[in-house]
Amino acid sequence: MQERTYFSDYLLIVLFLALISAAFFQQATGIVPPIPNSENRKLADKPVFNVNLLDPFPAAYESYYNDHFAFRNHFVSWYSYISFNVFDKSPYPDKVIIGKENQLYLVTNELDTYQGKMLFDELALEKIRKEFNFRKSYFAGKGIDYYMVICPTKYSVYPEYLPWYIKPVSKVNRTDQFIQVLQDLGIAVIDLRKPLREAKNNRTDQLYWPTDNHWSEIGAFLSYQAIVQQLGTKHPELVVKQASDYAITPYVRDGGNLAAILNMADKLPDTRFKFRPLFENQTSMITPCPYAIPDKMDPNDFYHGYEMAPGSALPRIMIVHDSFGKVMFPFLKDGFSRTVFIWDKWQYKLNEIIIDEEKPDIYLTMTLESLLPGLVEHIDERN
Repeated sequence: MQERTYFSDYLLIVLFLALISAAFFQQATGIVPPIPNSENRKLADKPVFNVNLLDPFPAAYESYYNDHFAFRNHFVSWYSYISFNVFDKSPYPDKVIIGKENQLYLVTNELDTYQGKMLFDELALEKIRKEFNFRKSYFAGKGIDYYMVICPTKYSVYPEYLPWYIKPVSKVNRTDQFIQVLQDLGIAVIDLRKPLREAKNNRTDQLYWPTDNHWSEIGAFLSYQAIVQQLGTKHPELVVKQASDYAITPYVRDGGNLAAILNMADKLPDTRFKFRPLFENQTSMITPCPYAIPDKMDPNDFYHGYEMAPGSALPRIMIVHDSFGKVMFPFLKDGFSRTVFIWDKWQYKLNEIIIDEEKPDIYLTMTLESLLPGLVEHIDERN
């Protein structure tokens, strides 16, 4: 009995030593294959030791070690997996909400927008009113048709998948306020909330990726159709492509940005769709970018341009967009004589220099509804 007790003690000591040394052994040998970091943030860099800057070094090194200690990503992945699959809870509830049928929702900005919290105050509404009254006059003076396109969040299109406790707290939200101001000014607004809500009832495929906050290729295509249909009231020469104009092929890939935040991208695959045109391509890409690239901006993000051969009678269009607009590039570029897409880091400015050079017939500002506060924040004061 005494020998058995000694054996148990020795075994416990050996296991304890093995446990506390495992991290150092892994750090030195890397014997256990690492798994990549999937957090939606940049991990801390290793600080450089400088004898003249000793005060910040301990805190900086602690941040680095907390982000890079052995097995860290394994622990994060296990924590996410257990929270999601065992307890049916989001491991990061301040970032991602888990809805019914594993539909994921982004919290930042989108939840408040859906619930009607953080409404625009009167100062912000007046700022919007002044800016868009200027834009109305500006575009009218140049003979350009101006449209504001509102892209809905997944909350607005699929509220039925939300947990029972998430409800609007107001009858109006920031999107409603913004649209009302523009409509009072007589500015054409293409509100995509209604057509997408109607479309989802007649389809089994998802208009938004379940593991992402962006719309799917199907949602982008239906939005393209709704946009061009409205543009067609002034430009009847525009043709709205139909699903039959494409070979649509589903394929499976890792989950989207919300699954990545949960460290579950490889465990929550999405079905995506490839649209292959069945018609002859009539546009060519404009390269390189003919405009000065703003500081700290990737030229591959800032500008995309497409044009048909000279002589086309179709209108020219310029679109200032965010990531929701990017999914529509393949559809919109084929319907105009010249199409220019501008991404200005969610500022949604006019970009007057480009307007003067492009001389578009149609101009769209296209924004995700939850990013409207950013648009308002970047409005310039005008004399």
